[in-house]
Amino acid sequence: MNIHSHLFGQAQASGRKTPLLLTVSETVDAGALTRTMHLDGERSIYFRVSSPIALPALQTWDFAVVAAIFTAMRQGRPLHVAGPVSASLLANIEEFQEVWASWFPKRYSVVPVTAESEIEPPATAHDKGVFAFSGGVDATYSLLRHVRRQAGRRNVEPVTTVLIHGFDIGLESRPGFETALAGARAMTARLDVPVSSVETNWRRDLCYDWEMEHGAGIMACLAQFSGIAGVAVVGGDEGYEMIDIPWGSNPVSSPLLSSRAFGLRLEGMGSTRTERVAFILDNSDLAPQLRVCWEEGRTGLNCGRCEKCIRTQVNILAAGGKPEAFVRNAGFTHIAWYPSKSIRDNYFLKEALRFASGRGIGGRWRLAVRIAIVKNAIFLPWTQSVSRLKNRIRENEALYFRLRKMVKGHG
Repeated sequence: MNIHSHLFGQAQASGRKTPLLLTVSETVDAGALTRTMHLDGERSIYFRVSSPIALPALQTWDFAVVAAIFTAMRQGRPLHVAGPVSASLLANIEEFQEVWASWFPKRYSVVPVTAESEIEPPATAHDKGVFAFSGGVDATYSLLRHVRRQAGRRNVEPVTTVLIHGFDIGLESRPGFETALAGARAMTARLDVPVSSVETNWRRDLCYDWEMEHGAGIMACLAQFSGIAGVAVVGGDEGYEMIDIPWGSNPVSSPLLSSRAFGLRLEGMGSTRTERVAFILDNSDLAPQLRVCWEEGRTGLNCGRCEKCIRTQVNILAAGGKPEAFVRNAGFTHIAWYPSKSIRDNYFLKEALRFASGRGIGGRWRLAVRIAIVKNAIFLPWTQSVSRLKNRIRENEALYFRLRKMVKGHG
């Protein structure tokens, strides 16, 4: 019995909660590689990879540790991996837990993570990267920046982009995903970079709080490609001037989901969203193919009316472009009645106005944006009350999952 099995037995013998046992299996079927993690031999979370690039056999089960860590923390159960894990990842995961336990002490606790064997694969291919690619502004900017060699000494060669099915596009929406995949292929083909896909039930069956935990899910998907690249590149959500913490993808905790052999980099946080859109417009013809919509994920298209669609159209107008990627363009009234979800959305609107002023770009849309900013400020007490109610509901995990099931059942 090695030291990790001994620790596993000690945890069982003590009064602590029973360790969460993590195993991994791998199958190949119809040209797709499926890696499945099993929790306590019952709950199964799969990652089905379709890629034009042959993937080598797994050296570690790092992806499964990343995918399971929030569950172990929520349940307050030690996590034991019945296989190999990178020692450097285990060290980073300890600090990762400390970060999230400090942000949400009532929800997450620090738990021991042990493995049957700790290894350290050689650090290779650090000049090659695998890019999370949804077809949105952040992902397109990140990929384009490296293809155009505009990231300075941080440049990496894109080996493949990765589109994930089961996150913004649900597993039940196969036609919508195929539409999004076709769009991603059309975009990246112009940059001579292939597209791979990962289908997973992680969000549906394991994730509890998508807003806070999604970064771990993204990294678990990208880690499937650790054998062909040395770094995972994910577009940063906001810039450094407006870091949203706590948030699932952030420069504090996200890099701690990596090992020496496979790192994680949040790209583009030195630029605002409008600056990223301007870079896309100035350095490519990809803007008409952007996919930013979450509300119409089932179609794989941009509805043009949701918060994300309207905000992106404002970014494009502020950068001097013409919105062309949307089923319906937002007019004056739609922008003025911008469906804000929090007062922080005003920052994005004000940033777009500043950028447009810097370029001398005008238009009636600017008045509509100013009206939206005032409207958002007036409704601030309401949006704050809704946010507090959601947080209270989320504190009761059983209630949260019942309500989520009810909402989806009526969707």
